[in-house]
Amino acid sequence: MRKTLILLMCSFFALTQVMAQNRTVTGTITDSKGNPVEKASVTVKGSSVGTSSNTAGIFSITVSETAKILIVSSVDMVTQEVPITGNILNIVLKDKGGNLQEVVVTGYGATRKRRDEAGAITTISAAQLENKPNISVDKGLQGQAAGVLVQANNGIPGGAINVRIRGAGSLNAGNSPLYIVDGIQLNNRDDAGFTQSNPLAFLNPDDIQSLDVIKDAASAAIYGSNAANGVVIITTKKGRPGKTKFSLNAYNGQATILKKLETTNSQQYYQLRLEATSNASSLPINTLSSKRTVLTELRVPGASGFTDNQADSAAAALKTYDWQDAVFRTGNIKNYELSASGGNEKTTFRVSANITKQSTTITKADFNRAGLRADLTNKATDKLTIGTSISLSTFNQNTPFAVSGSFLGNPAFSAAGIIPAFPIYNPDGSYYGVPGTAIANLGGTLNQNIVQVNDYNSGFNRTNQLVGNFNLDYKINSWLTFKAFTGLDYRLVQGKIVRDARTADGFNFKGNVFVQSNWNTNINTYGTLNFIKTIGDKHKIDSRVGYEYRQENNAGITANGQGFPTFQFTSLQNAATPVAVGEFFSGFRRNAVFGDLNYNYDSKYIIGVVGRYDGSSRFGSGNQYGLFYGVKGAWNIDRENFLANSKTISALRLRLSYGSTGNDQIGNFDALGLFGGGGIYNGGAGIAYSQLANPNLKWETTTLSNIGIDLGLFNSRANITAEVYNKQTKDVLINLPLQSTTGFTSIAYNVGKTENRGIEMELKGDIIQAKRTGGFNWNANFNFAYNAQKVKALYGGNQILPGDPTIRVGEPISIAFTQRYAGVNPATGRAMWLDTLGNLTYSVLPKDRVVIGPTLLAPYYGGLSNTFTYKGVSLNVLFNYEYGRYTSDGQINFLRESSGRINFLTDIYQNRWTAPGQLTSVPRQNLATEAKSTGSAGGSRTFFKADYIRLRNLEIAYNFPTEAISKLKLSNARFYVQGTNLWTYSDWFSYDIEFVGVATGIIPQTRNITVGLQVGF
Repeated sequence: MRKTLILLMCSFFALTQVMAQNRTVTGTITDSKGNPVEKASVTVKGSSVGTSSNTAGIFSITVSETAKILIVSSVDMVTQEVPITGNILNIVLKDKGGNLQEVVVTGYGATRKRRDEAGAITTISAAQLENKPNISVDKGLQGQAAGVLVQANNGIPGGAINVRIRGAGSLNAGNSPLYIVDGIQLNNRDDAGFTQSNPLAFLNPDDIQSLDVIKDAASAAIYGSNAANGVVIITTKKGRPGKTKFSLNAYNGQATILKKLETTNSQQYYQLRLEATSNASSLPINTLSSKRTVLTELRVPGASGFTDNQADSAAAALKTYDWQDAVFRTGNIKNYELSASGGNEKTTFRVSANITKQSTTITKADFNRAGLRADLTNKATDKLTIGTSISLSTFNQNTPFAVSGSFLGNPAFSAAGIIPAFPIYNPDGSYYGVPGTAIANLGGTLNQNIVQVNDYNSGFNRTNQLVGNFNLDYKINSWLTFKAFTGLDYRLVQGKIVRDARTADGFNFKGNVFVQSNWNTNINTYGTLNFIKTIGDKHKIDSRVGYEYRQENNAGITANGQGFPTFQFTSLQNAATPVAVGEFFSGFRRNAVFGDLNYNYDSKYIIGVVGRYDGSSRFGSGNQYGLFYGVKGAWNIDRENFLANSKTISALRLRLSYGSTGNDQIGNFDALGLFGGGGIYNGGAGIAYSQLANPNLKWETTTLSNIGIDLGLFNSRANITAEVYNKQTKDVLINLPLQSTTGFTSIAYNVGKTENRGIEMELKGDIIQAKRTGGFNWNANFNFAYNAQKVKALYGGNQILPGDPTIRVGEPISIAFTQRYAGVNPATGRAMWLDTLGNLTYSVLPKDRVVIGPTLLAPYYGGLSNTFTYKGVSLNVLFNYEYGRYTSDGQINFLRESSGRINFLTDIYQNRWTAPGQLTSVPRQNLATEAKSTGSAGGSRTFFKADYIRLRNLEIAYNFPTEAISKLKLSNARFYVQGTNLWTYSDWFSYDIEFVGVATGIIPQTRNITVGLQVGF
């Protein structure tokens, strides 16, 4: 007995010693998109100890103290050896065949592995979007996806973004893609009356799990209407079974102007003005009368009686005031986010809250957003799953004096052009040159004190938005499921503009106030039957049929009042004069039946068909319905026996697709004959015919054929995707100009055909792998796109669209169409031009205009990203580029005019013609007659190539070791520093090369530096 007891005690002691030397390692296994990997095998290298992950991708394993490496594997994924660096591990498995194993969203809640989908779909992961100081997610697409061109309209936080997928096919109907957030088709209209808004500004980019861009018509045809311009499907982050996880993310930073315009100082301005005045009078430049004239314009006391020496002394003594420095400032960026997610096998949830504050370099253009988001999914029974998500946001945009344009009070327009000799403040600190004072304005063309205008005028644009859905899945049997969905996008936009009575625009009215409210209710509902069945070992059928209904109502009111008792009273009820009141209502309806069928044979051959019968209330009574369709196929060549054992080719597939989609992005009532208020008739309110009916107005239809190839090399260490497409748009919608003698100026009409043809390429590679270098990893991603666009035909055989000579058969939709500048006559300094026959002339006519290049969309564009990691340190660098675009900058053109009483670019001063025999491209300075009548301030002289390469984003981050932060009960911690728009390679001379339109008076983009911390617990 005693021996037995001793033996048991020794055994127990030995067991406790062994247990003391063991430890428990837990972790989460996900794929490259952050989805949990279920049933992944986890074993200790060199032993039989192992386990597997659960449905949430979570595992737990007991290992010895000497264990160093875990081997993690799963079907269709690359096996990894993971060093045991702590007790908590986060493991990301890479798909075999590159990205062909990842899941893509194909529409209406359906997903497929990329290998089983034949369409052209690009996926952007959460890691590519998070933590960047972008108010809306569409800005985060820049340079990330081949064939997707993203251009900032301006630098207003929350402002409009120009997104084009494979070019623009429409002339007047919208060219923006269809945005879908968790199944809800968003209204993509800008409802902000006094600034710019963005339909995605309500959504915190860090709440996004993935973003799928559907580029081919065969895949987009499932959405029919509005899918002609591509579809962007946004999927937000969801909860997963397991312990509740919290994540906190915060970053702060500053925004600074990209560049200032180099303009003349007061002495240089005086000299240029002196030359212009003298040349206009055919007098020698240094005559006393010219000096007196210019100094008088500059308000130098007693200038009209100066002697020659006094004039020279006064000119030399002129002070220079930098109005750009006075207007531009350093903006601030603040962002705070907190989320919690978790659940069990029955119910999962995720909730998040965010606060974002961002100001730009121009005051009165600040953006403040507060948002709440909740997502809940419950498995009510073995067959029924219900879910809901809701996003509540309120964001306020302070409105600048003007979003764009040549308004005198617009600081972004006038700052560089105000004559530098005029001061900003009086000696006592009050504003110089303002209404109601002894000096009521500045001198020159730009005669408003924009610092005072910006300080005193005010306004806001507030948006309260609810985007939510309710969905259910009922599993009828193992292969048939019914899905029902209802979504709501509700938006209330309220705005106010105050033109202060102390400023030029409000002084004569004793204050001028405008208000507006806009309500938009967008309801989207559908039901589908989904069939997924595998027959035998080789046949898989994936199909669905469904019905969808969408309606949108938009209503608004506006009011304007003038005459307020003091500038402190800005409410409309205090206005002495009610000026105007307005009210409107608009809306549209759509419904559709749709279906698709995807057949997969032995994971080698895939055939898919899509059909949709779509109706829109926006068209004529006999043309409201259209049929859209798609056919696509794929051949997974790497699954063939002759490639099964290839050590070089790990993935190879060929894809083909052809489909059609529709566009109804026109006015809600464009097909109808309308009456409007006709003023006073016979002492009462009258009505008048305001719009011609066009019952034949019909769908604008786009067909697109696509050929794609996906190639993975060396165990998918390198991946190549190439696409070739042909996009044809017919029955193009436009507001056709009419002779005004008809009583109308235009009518909605289908006028012709356009074409977009192009190629896309994406290269991804693990250039250096950590397992081969002791921890250093280098991953690169390069994408390239070329798009050739042209108008193919116009109605009636016209080669030029009547009323718009820039729309021409054989040319891109947006072209630079102007007279050709031929340089400067070295003998006289006069600007020379080429007429329609190519002859030199000093005076050109409209008929002398020619096409010199595209102006809106660059034919070549793309991006390059590089990610470097070494242990806990990472560096991410993203460039994007555009090439081949010609454009004109209205801001610069204004400062190049030799006739106006405005400041000039330093370039004009340095390169102007001043003496016979001088060779230069800048003509002599002169006044209005010569400069304006001959167009010396315009023509091809004002158009330049807008090519650029921009360092869009650079991020340096450090992930703290697990063992260091586990003592603080943290699961992860990450510190990062990030910069956007840090460097641009370009010859562009204005504030920013990246803009849409003419750039006159737009608030430019900024250079941003942010510092952040992200922790999980």
